[in-house]
Amino acid sequence: MSDNITYLIEIMYYDTHNTEVITLTTPDLEWSMKQYQRNRKPFDWEKLDWKQEGENRKLVDLRDTE
Repeated sequence: MSDNITYLIEIMYYDTHNTEVITLTTPDLEWSMKQYQRNRKPFDWEKLDWKQEGENRKLVDLRDTE
């Protein structure tokens, strides 16, 4: 069994400041985000929530968006 973790990630593009939230399951978040960056406009990202593989809870974005 691998050590996969599911992450809720916010991505903000530098040029437009548009944001999007993605869900990504990986054993190595840094490597996966470098691969995700390929062939995309430059962006910054932030980990919002995470859970171990097999947990049944939903990922939650607890940021204050107002």
